[in-house]
Amino acid sequence: MTQAVICLVVFVLTLVAYMVNKWPLALVSMTSLIVLSITGCLTPAEALAGFANSSTIIMGAMFIVAAGLNRTQMIRKVSNLVYKVSGGSFTKGMAGYCLVALLIAQVAPSSILIFSICYPLVSDFCRKMKVSPSKGLYSIALIAIATVAALPIGSGATSHIARNAKMASYGLDYTSGMFDACIIRIPVILVAVLCGIFVCPRLCPDNGELLSDVEMKSLKERKPLDPFREACGYGIFILVVIGILFSNYLPVSIWQICALGAALEIITGVLSEKEAMAGLTMPPIFLYVGALGLGTAMVNSGAGDLICGFITKVLGGNPSPAFVYVFIWLVSFIVTQFMSNTALNNALTPMIYLLCSTYGWNPIGLIIMCWVGCFVSYLTPLSTVCVPLMMEVGGYKQKDLLKAGWIPAVLTTVTVVPWTLWLYPPL
Repeated sequence: MTQAVICLVVFVLTLVAYMVNKWPLALVSMTSLIVLSITGCLTPAEALAGFANSSTIIMGAMFIVAAGLNRTQMIRKVSNLVYKVSGGSFTKGMAGYCLVALLIAQVAPSSILIFSICYPLVSDFCRKMKVSPSKGLYSIALIAIATVAALPIGSGATSHIARNAKMASYGLDYTSGMFDACIIRIPVILVAVLCGIFVCPRLCPDNGELLSDVEMKSLKERKPLDPFREACGYGIFILVVIGILFSNYLPVSIWQICALGAALEIITGVLSEKEAMAGLTMPPIFLYVGALGLGTAMVNSGAGDLICGFITKVLGGNPSPAFVYVFIWLVSFIVTQFMSNTALNNALTPMIYLLCSTYGWNPIGLIIMCWVGCFVSYLTPLSTVCVPLMMEVGGYKQKDLLKAGWIPAVLTTVTVVPWTLWLYPPL
């Protein structure tokens, strides 16, 4: 049995275990990582690399930074304001938070950062409305994942430069503009926001307070911070966010900014060591590390090449443009739910450029649509680091993700493909 086959078997068994939900997701994820390492699909260094991955560090650090913000009175004040503005309407309040998440997504560089900023606010608002936070958190994650850098602001303003360089390297004489990706993502943005406001809260489970009786009692008995530590709680969070937004102009990385912010929460006394460790929730971190290992194995073992080879064989020598657009979207959107979105996009991109070069097609619409499909991943915890975090703080199971996400998934599919084919035809 080849390593590619072994990897595909482990992948299928991991997915089945997630669906059965008999064992903790983090345990399943780490078990798959160990099996991949033992079978040689991953080297020991590759298996352990996920623990040192920058996204893993960002996740852990932002847990603590968010806990520090939760320790202040800011969350309660914002929730009271939204409650007042919304007139006590849960739907109006969620609409406000969904739009805030959309705006933050245009300047924050990753979905986990967007979600980390928003989920404490939404959780407190839901509790004030006497609604389970699990009714609102999926909507914020959906928007954070689907709309990050959708507008040509920040990183979204420079993506076309790399795209033009790649087209030139494949001998394709086409030029992509700054607004191309934004235009193609319009249906994605609309579907994410509208479903986040009106659909997902109705389909998400009611998981109660998501806090134990002991935690609720501790929360009620917790004394407010003194003015100095309250100011530090605000200041650290704001500085971390500003540092993230302007990280391209700073001599430090995003993970360093987040880690420093987490350390300052303890140094300044905003959080005690015990409170910081309680905020550092490990299950989503283990879940993400295992998912990273599985994605790496899919690429290194040749399983990703098998998928690409299958795609080329199915398309044939003279395919219909409509068929190609539908097929590429389905492959990117479905497969990204089960492996690293970055790895999948890197695997599919060369094939698309080669296909377009062979057929004499304009690749702009197809390559952007594939990129959008690869990075719209909210149905499983295997692709995007934001999903394990959302599952942990929202108490979601795999079946909950599918129940809440299938409508936005279908709507996105039936709108993005014809929209892209109409505005960016290959011929």
